[in-house]
Amino acid sequence: MGFLLKILLFGVAVYGAYRTFRHWKGLFDRFTGNANPPQRPPAATPPQTAQQAPPPPRKPAVIEDTVQCAGCGAYISTSAEKCGQCGRPRP
Repeated sequence: MGFLLKILLFGVAVYGAYRTFRHWKGLFDRFTGNANPPQRPPAATPPQTAQQAPPPPRKPAVIEDTVQCAGCGAYISTSAEKCGQCGRPRP
């Protein structure tokens, strides 16, 4: 167990040293004016073809009123005849 703990502590120390180096290097670069932010590649857009059909229109979301079941407390639609969980008729 002692050897694994030493390996773990060594890894934490190396990671701490790496992060500290990155931080100080970034501060030094900003101070000297050599800041070079990482360049992100432009987002690739799929090529548009003339024969591609437009996407179909989305259906509107259906929202219904609900009531709480007196037996189990689940919310059921007002159009339902009975609760789907406990089977009691809707009040």
